[in-house]
Amino acid sequence: MSRARLGDRPVEAVLFDYGLTLITYARPESALRRAYERIAALVGGDWDAGRLLDAVHDRVDARVAAHEASGGLEEIDITAAHRDAYAGLGIRLDAATLDRAMHEEQVAWWEGIHVAPGAPEVLRTLRAEGLRLGICSNAPYRPASMREQLAHVGLAPLVDAAVFSAEVGWRKPAPEIFAAALRALGARPETTVHVGDRLREDVDGAHAAGMRAVRLREHNDDHDVDDRADAVIDRLGDLPQLLGLA
Repeated sequence: MSRARLGDRPVEAVLFDYGLTLITYARPESALRRAYERIAALVGGDWDAGRLLDAVHDRVDARVAAHEASGGLEEIDITAAHRDAYAGLGIRLDAATLDRAMHEEQVAWWEGIHVAPGAPEVLRTLRAEGLRLGICSNAPYRPASMREQLAHVGLAPLVDAAVFSAEVGWRKPAPEIFAAALRALGARPETTVHVGDRLREDVDGAHAAGMRAVRLREHNDDHDVDDRADAVIDRLGDLPQLLGLA
């Protein structure tokens, strides 16, 4: 059994948010432009890559942002959103071609993804102490691409499970996504800690699911929020010490 503790209670598993917790990201403009040149050839016709980028990627991105801002807990159907965007241009794609185009887009985003400083070292430290580690993320994107991304950035071998909202159909703080993550990890909520940067999604959601919550301020430094977390850390690298492992 792990010797990890938060306060006076044992910790056997840790769930992590993904974006702005284990990774940071920035829009990879050149990579997206190249991807949409390939997509333009894929869909046929005399399509300009820049126009497709604006009318498909950016339109879908705006729908995702609006859905997130609405606070809705049911996840957006990203495939339907892409299909609608292409249809708005008069482009009808079969399921296989649409999926390939979405894959091209997501692979382009790999150039904008960066593993957060110290994240691999923290994951290795926790695993060496016998903790089970998982990811629970609001990610409405193509699930297969998200798992490919985890492998590409080198995080897949460092966690025992990963659950994304796109495959569950629910977004944090919905209890369904936390329940799915706990099942995938084989963990109990009372001995699991969730680490993330957002108060509603990561703190309140984890508490409602019966877990303890640690809020990370390293990449989302709103120090003025009404913090209801069980603990707050300024760097992910502070987590092992918080759990009594350093």
